[in-house]
Amino acid sequence: MNENKFLNESPEQVILIPNPRTIRIHDACAQRAYGLFDSETGTQVTGFKKGTDGQVEFDKLDPNRHYDVGAIENMGDEKPVFAINWTANMIDDTDTILNNSGNLPVAFPCRYYIKNNGNNSNNIFDLVDDNGDKVGEVAKLSPAGDKPRFDMVCTFKMKDDTKE
Repeated sequence: MNENKFLNESPEQVILIPNPRTIRIHDACAQRAYGLFDSETGTQVTGFKKGTDGQVEFDKLDPNRHYDVGAIENMGDEKPVFAINWTANMIDDTDTILNNSGNLPVAFPCRYYIKNNGNNSNNIFDLVDDNGDKVGEVAKLSPAGDKPRFDMVCTFKMKDDTKE
């Protein structure tokens, strides 16, 4: 079975509204929940919100912090905690994109997916780009077990190909 079943099929559109700083997920999937991560540290900074209403919004955000949006499946009644570790050399392009947006909403440009490599007993999963190249890892900090399952990250971080 293809572990990346939503690859290039994700209907969500993740938007950053510069002022006031808001992140809105249009066409949120009912089987997913969405949470925010600090782009610099990879720490989860919000709980996950279920996409059952078709839209999820995070408002009153710190305008000095850059955020990644993580999506999980099979949340149930759990209160999961994850962390992101970018292992590839990544560039955070948030400020450049926002400075050229004319203060208009901007879609998150990059989407990375979980690749199940079969060695996930330690609750660490590979985060890969569209080519299957590893750019980071996602660690499940709680609860233990196979659910909920992390699925993807929407971010302004892109792989730095200038050093290759």
